[in-house]
Amino acid sequence: MSSQASSNSFSVEKRPPTYDQYEFTLPDLYRKMAKDELREDDEIREQSLTQMREWIAKHPYIRKCRTDASFLLRFLRFRKYSVPMACEALERYLAMRETFPAWFKKLDCNDPAMRELFEDGVCTKLGQDSEGRMVILFRVKLLNVDKFGPLEQGRLVALLIESLLEWEELQIGGFRVMLDFTDTVMKHYGMWGVSDMKIFMDAINRSYPIRFREINGAKFPKFAVSILNLLLTFASPKLKERIVCHNTVLEMKGKFEPSLLPQSYGGELDTEDMGRKFLKHLEDRRNVILALDDMDIDVAHYSSLWSQTNLVENEVDGGVAGSFRKLNVD
Repeated sequence: MSSQASSNSFSVEKRPPTYDQYEFTLPDLYRKMAKDELREDDEIREQSLTQMREWIAKHPYIRKCRTDASFLLRFLRFRKYSVPMACEALERYLAMRETFPAWFKKLDCNDPAMRELFEDGVCTKLGQDSEGRMVILFRVKLLNVDKFGPLEQGRLVALLIESLLEWEELQIGGFRVMLDFTDTVMKHYGMWGVSDMKIFMDAINRSYPIRFREINGAKFPKFAVSILNLLLTFASPKLKERIVCHNTVLEMKGKFEPSLLPQSYGGELDTEDMGRKFLKHLEDRRNVILALDDMDIDVAHYSSLWSQTNLVENEVDGGVAGSFRKLNVD
């Protein structure tokens, strides 16, 4: 699989003396998908990169930012080459990281909590399907909720997203998610408070340049449906449209190609081996991901973006029980 990232960090100088020259090296499947779905061709790509780099150079509030094609293309592709919308997405991404550093900065695969969560197999990258979409599996029961709370869980997803975005295949093809809720308990859901939900869902909805193609969930427990409904009040209509609920894992796995199914789901993939390979991917890109923290924006200018979130920053750590009372949910 292609990746523009390496163990070397990228410059965050907003006006570098020269810019890197981009060359499209992915298979024709992605070239066609980029053209048909994202309006991308060589001419539009170069024009858009030039415009976005000029905008960054002149931006009064952006102090430091990556300007390499690998980084900027994720925003251009996310917004289908609307340069103004891509610029807005970049602003929001930078402001989000600075506003909530505890969630979105210092994402280190060698951090003991992150490493344990990945080694426990909570999430596994299974590969690409025949249409070029990346498939990710989450097995929620493997999440040690006695040890890891919402912050660690959110940071796990943030680290996963940042590392996946280094793959151009994901920028273009997007990804599909398998969520297996088999054998989960109330504690898997009840520890998330309103402020946690709002921060996390805003990142997923509007701040990370990711293309969700489909989110498949199976065996979601009835006792947690009200909590899921609360979480989805913070989801965009577009994201909600991509959620598919299945009664059984058998029904869910029928939506995916057999070559992408783990052995425990009747397929051939060794999830432990896949997990080791992904950890190696994280280790190879550790410096790249940590160097994202070197980017800087005048965060005070963007405080109003999260003003509603800030209203519940002082929420007591009562989890969802307190959250329902605060929102007067019926």
